[in-house]
Amino acid sequence: MKHLAQRLIFILLASAMTDYAVSSGELKAGAGSEIVSQTCIPCHSLKLVTQNRADRQGWLSMIRWMQEKQGLWQLGENEDKILDYLSTYYGPKKSFRRAPLPVELMPPVES
Repeated sequence: MKHLAQRLIFILLASAMTDYAVSSGELKAGAGSEIVSQTCIPCHSLKLVTQNRADRQGWLSMIRWMQEKQGLWQLGENEDKILDYLSTYYGPKKSFRRAPLPVELMPPVES
């Protein structure tokens, strides 16, 4: 019973820490998170990163916009590491819905 209580406490604490990390804008741990943090924090909070989702091309477009309009410096060799991290941990959310039916397969509409 003691071990069960310890496990339950651990699970609750881990869950609370995860919720805090998401709500505070902390990045998910992973290869490249430090580079992303060091690159983004000088201009904006990490919440701006964590609330967005995009594929690699989408993140690249955001970076290019920041470079053109906001004065973001050239990222050099870090650009690929940043894009790898962002597209891996903040890629598009997967939808579990099926694709819509083609119009020709839809039932007729009564007028």
